Amino acid sequence: MNEILTNEEIDTLLQMFRSEGTTMADESQVGVPVPAPMLADEGVVVSPVDLLKPNRLGREQLRGLERYFESAGKLLSATISDKLRLDTRCDCVAVEQLRFGSWLEQLPGPVSIYVLQMEPFRLPVLFTASTSLLYGAVDRILGGSGKVTKVPKDFTAAEHTVAEALVGPCLDRICESLAEVVKLKWTLQNRFCNPSMAQILPSQDVVLAVYFQSTGDFLMGDLRLLIPFVSLEPLLDRFTRDSVARLEPGALRDKVAGTVKDVSLDLAVQLGGARIRLRQLLELQPGDVIPLATRIGEPAIVPVHGRPKFTGHVGRIGNRLGLQVADVMAESR
Repeated sequence: MNEILTNEEIDTLLQMFRSEGTTMADESQVGVPVPAPMLADEGVVVSPVDLLKPNRLGREQLRGLERYFESAGKLLSATISDKLRLDTRCDCVAVEQLRFGSWLEQLPGPVSIYVLQMEPFRLPVLFTASTSLLYGAVDRILGGSGKVTKVPKDFTAAEHTVAEALVGPCLDRICESLAEVVKLKWTLQNRFCNPSMAQILPSQDVVLAVYFQSTGDFLMGDLRLLIPFVSLEPLLDRFTRDSVARLEPGALRDKVAGTVKDVSLDLAVQLGGARIRLRQLLELQPGDVIPLATRIGEPAIVPVHGRPKFTGHVGRIGNRLGLQVADVMAESR
């Protein structure tokens, strides 16, 4: 909005105060017309306000939810790739709060909709998948290429059953990603392709909408999850906590040890070392002898990934050389 008044605005203000010492209230009582309020020019939006936009989730709570569903996206990538035997990537592209009516209006079609009961959530949960994605998945699961040119608006009962071979594991992965916050157990209550049948909540109820985008060589589509806010409300504090910070020091020692115990390491035996000038190095010829600082009988140093870790004695095991570890070096303990 401009801070400098226009000529019309100045004239209107002068007209309002032109009567000698009378107020607007007095003018209206004696029949003096009160000027109409100034309206914005046609097509000019001064400040758009969405009075129905919900704001139940704080920034930290929304960010905590995003972290869990981003983890779910990675699990979905592996599951979809495994079930369809295709290199597929699934990303969580949005987590937002909105009214249920707005979510229904934004629902693309055609789409397959699943009504779920996710214990301990009190209200039903909706899960949707693009019909193009599911129909290609059905064709792929049945041994086809997965490339479909014509997608039906509705599924038969048999096609729904085959599609659940993909939908079921996807729901398992989503529940698995939230297991740290709440143990979810889903059951299928209904399934259909008509969005008008998805009116499970009042239009003004606030919901959490999660959007996953699945992309592959030729099989693409989106997956959407809708959770009523009243079901999530008792759990919101758990989403804002750092799961690692809540643990006692050393609580992850066994888990980390089990994860890294099969990691390969480079181990070498250092029989001795010498320090020579670059000029001497360049003049070396086959047959030249380099004196080492190590005396005969002294333990050899065993570096692990370049850092000294053990000392030991070099010996022979059959036709091969070997090393007997004598001690763990103090600075590496």
